[in-house]
Amino acid sequence: MESKIKVSFWLNKSKKNSSKQVPIYLRVVHNYVFFTKSTGLMIKESEWDKKAHRVKGNSNDASIANNKLEGIRMKVHQIITQLTVLGKPFNIHTIKTTLDGKSLGQVTVLKAYDEHLKFMKRLIGKDYEQTTIIKYANTRLRVQQFIKYKFKRGDLFLYELNDQFMNEFETFLKEKFDNSKATCYKHYQRFTLVIRKSIQKGYLDKYPFPDYKIRMPRKRIEYLDRDELNRIEALEITITRLEVVRDIFVFCCYTGLAYAEVHALKPEDIFIGMDDEKWIRVMRKKTKKEYTVPLLPKALQLIEKYKNHPRVVKNGVLLPVNSNVKMNAYLKEIADLAGIHQNLTVHIARKTYACTMLASGVNIGVISKLLGHSSIQVTLDSYASVMDELMMNNVRMIREKFVSEDDEFQMYELKDNSAVNKIVKAVNWKESKN
Repeated sequence: MESKIKVSFWLNKSKKNSSKQVPIYLRVVHNYVFFTKSTGLMIKESEWDKKAHRVKGNSNDASIANNKLEGIRMKVHQIITQLTVLGKPFNIHTIKTTLDGKSLGQVTVLKAYDEHLKFMKRLIGKDYEQTTIIKYANTRLRVQQFIKYKFKRGDLFLYELNDQFMNEFETFLKEKFDNSKATCYKHYQRFTLVIRKSIQKGYLDKYPFPDYKIRMPRKRIEYLDRDELNRIEALEITITRLEVVRDIFVFCCYTGLAYAEVHALKPEDIFIGMDDEKWIRVMRKKTKKEYTVPLLPKALQLIEKYKNHPRVVKNGVLLPVNSNVKMNAYLKEIADLAGIHQNLTVHIARKTYACTMLASGVNIGVISKLLGHSSIQVTLDSYASVMDELMMNNVRMIREKFVSEDDEFQMYELKDNSAVNKIVKAVNWKESKN
């Protein structure tokens, strides 16, 4: 498909100076994407021919200005022609960088990273949270430290990156900072996103790590079984702060809400669904995705219990949720009282909700929607170990239905076919993964 290129000039009236002169700006459009750049020329607004995109008149100053504008126009077309003849891929960023007199080969790793951090900071509170930016800044620090350690240099050019760089960076993280495989994966994930953005900007022709592979290790999901949750619910608690935290934890076990969502929950988030029952509609802070969750009777009881709580009334929320740090600290006390040995956190409530749904045979696609995941693949990846566990439990149930006769197994009629259905679902899922 032929590239669409348009070069034009315009007056940037927002930058009019005290002498009432306005700067002339260049606009280059390539495949419906554009950049603007000052030409360095200043004129009075009345001197500009808007239709012809040039300075009016035949005076010496007008001729000089128009010759400069035509020179810029020709230079843009020359850049595009040269890149086309050389067979180099290019986009609007490539054109702008070359026009600025910068060689694409001279863009460095840390400079590209700093560009992305600057972009993220401009969108803080909209597309990015401060915690996310801090994590990206931490990865930048680790990359900088690695370059200095390995290459004895302050920076590298993007074209110097290769698979060996990533292999040695992973080793560096493990040896110098005792980073786990999961932490190394997160650094890799953030760093390679910056590299892919650099490719989009035309700083690199191709992805420099085609053969390097690192995957997030599968970890065992921590969640409460039915007996453990019952013990927490049945606790006789005389300390108010612990009772409130216990109730909010239980609420999350019955809704699957993460801390950020339950903390921000308001009365207007409740609505009546098509089933004439109460639901909550929330925005997942992590993915910026709206999703809905049914309000089960237990969750409704807890909302009713705290509707007149001073903090609920004052802040216009549904529940008196403490800070995440306090919640997790108090949950440790509750775990001790209930005789639960795992490290109890608010997030375990969300995992408990999901695993309860899985154990009940709820479709994985439905669970994905109830958790507000960005895709069903996220749910499959997150709960793979639990699904394996459930599959083995169900296989064990079926084996108990078998009887052995002369070293041969015969299957008798099963009283409950749900176990078979769960195994079929689990096996189908395993096959789809392979």
